[in-house]
Amino acid sequence: MITYLRNGSANILASVVLVVLATSYQVSAQATFNAVCPQNKIGKNDYLQVQFKLENASNVESISPPSFNNFSVISGPNQESGMTSINGKVDQYVSISYVLKPPGPGHYTIGPATASADGKTFKSQALQIDVTNAATTSPPGSSSSNPLAQLGGTSTSPFGNLNFDFPQEPATHQFDDYILKKGENVNEKVKRNLFVKLDVSKTSCYVGEPIVAAIKLYTRLRSETTVTDAPSFNGFSVSEIDLSKSNAAGSEKYNGRDYNVYVLRKVQLYPLQAGTITLDSVVADNKVTFLRSDFAGAQKGDSFFDMMQNFADATSPAGSVVEANVTLKSKPVVITVKPLPDEHKPADFKGAVGNFTIQSSLQKEAITTDDAGNLKVVISGAGNIQLVNAPKISWSAGIDAYDAKISDGLDLSSVPIRGSKTFIYPFTISKPGTYTIPVIAFSFFDPVTAAYKTIATQPLTITVTKGKGSPNSPYIKEAGQPKPGGLRDILEIYGGYVLAGGILLAGLLLWIFRRKPDAKKTVAAVVPATTASNAALRGEEAQNLPPKSAIPDNPLEMAYRKLTEEKSPAFYRELDRSLKKYLSAKFNVPSEELHKKRISEELDKSNVGLGTSLRLTKLMDDIELNLYAPPSDINHMTDTYEKASEVVSLLDKQVS
Repeated sequence: MITYLRNGSANILASVVLVVLATSYQVSAQATFNAVCPQNKIGKNDYLQVQFKLENASNVESISPPSFNNFSVISGPNQESGMTSINGKVDQYVSISYVLKPPGPGHYTIGPATASADGKTFKSQALQIDVTNAATTSPPGSSSSNPLAQLGGTSTSPFGNLNFDFPQEPATHQFDDYILKKGENVNEKVKRNLFVKLDVSKTSCYVGEPIVAAIKLYTRLRSETTVTDAPSFNGFSVSEIDLSKSNAAGSEKYNGRDYNVYVLRKVQLYPLQAGTITLDSVVADNKVTFLRSDFAGAQKGDSFFDMMQNFADATSPAGSVVEANVTLKSKPVVITVKPLPDEHKPADFKGAVGNFTIQSSLQKEAITTDDAGNLKVVISGAGNIQLVNAPKISWSAGIDAYDAKISDGLDLSSVPIRGSKTFIYPFTISKPGTYTIPVIAFSFFDPVTAAYKTIATQPLTITVTKGKGSPNSPYIKEAGQPKPGGLRDILEIYGGYVLAGGILLAGLLLWIFRRKPDAKKTVAAVVPATTASNAALRGEEAQNLPPKSAIPDNPLEMAYRKLTEEKSPAFYRELDRSLKKYLSAKFNVPSEELHKKRISEELDKSNVGLGTSLRLTKLMDDIELNLYAPPSDINHMTDTYEKASEVVSLLDKQVS
């Protein structure tokens, strides 16, 4: 549920709303609190703008204004927030501002405001204001002559972007939207001045081409709005756009009238299939407040402005306001998704839509037969890059390659999504010589030109010399980092498993030494018989088992295919089947007898390390959980597959 509350003018709101406005950005500068006044000398008919600004605070609790004893408050408190980032230096602020009218000529002092932030109390400086006898000291249209001119940032003033001109004696009809006249229909008045809309950037696109959809509230009224139903966006891959990094409030002219516009939600939609897709209506409940015309007509001069600013507050006189609860519903939006053309579609096209580049490089251009190499492939650009899979590589004979490790750096706020995906392919070569990494092709559809494009890398050459005969491993770190093998690296990788094993061993020894003597004798008598029984059973199993099955080079190949298809349930089912088939062949145990206890026994028989045993147990538990859980995302599936590949590699090294 998304809720937006229009802010009233009571000063108490200043200490409440700003808790929400405090951002989570990390800032390095010291927090400061100041009073900002564009002009400290004004004419008797001018309006004064005052802003109390708290900068570079990580956790803002409240800002409390001073008492404006001699001034009339025309507008405020208006809450504002903003952020800038220049060369990596981030500055942010939150503030409250007021529009004030002086009582007449003279010299006035506005006392300091206080703020609570980061566990400290801040106090601004006092302001000295001179009011002259002149009719005005500001040019027409300037900030001091216009009481609702904004000081910058994102304002949540109820009048925020309606740039009214206030005459010296205000005309009631300027605020007709807020005033309910006798005989006027409430529902019709709301319909003219308040509505919700599902706004889309386009209604026709190709499969994979993004559409920006925004839920917007258009209002000229005092209202509290709660979205109770929104489109589910079925048929699209959805990427949320962070509203804190964009302008979520502003003004628009619609059908010749100015409205305050608030963006309640904004997303990028990537169509997954061709056809006509209807985005359902947005439904919102609203509590709207009007001022009765008879009460408004009795107010004159400054009291009229005070009334217009405060009429929705709890302090309004009984019977002066009318409240109405109204449900708004937007029109559904129909999106036509065009299929990608079959003509000229490349054979290696896998659904990438946008505009991309591709690069490849080797971690090392010369290795030995003891080493493992890394091929790095980077696909960059803008489009549905989050759905791009690892490109297929036609490896030269003599190169044993492994599945790619995937990482990405994406800007989800850009439209379309922009960034890069990096694929690291580990490989080994057992014979010395010079080898070529062939051209790697990548095809995509460019919706701007409505055409397919194929890009490719340059071929790479790697020289392999004979090593000392030490086993190589494809699981190496990035370039510039040492291989694991030292005591520090071993403890870093396996320290948790060693600690767990030590605790289990200590518990077992404590249990043995605390047992009674007669219990120890009983155990001693039972163990030989059990051992003999197990030996007999193993002998029977050996007679009934077929010759040890041959294990394929990549026992998880079928699971990898399901991973590339991004089908979560099918992937976990296939991974479960492939892993059990591999364990059955590795330990020569029928698959129907491959329960957790039997696997643990076989691991012990084969002297498999404790770390590997714990990894396998954890992996099987994760797979079993996801067999019955809701579908996982591609990142979770990829992580599980990488863990399974690592376990298989470790078992291959430890079990002959």
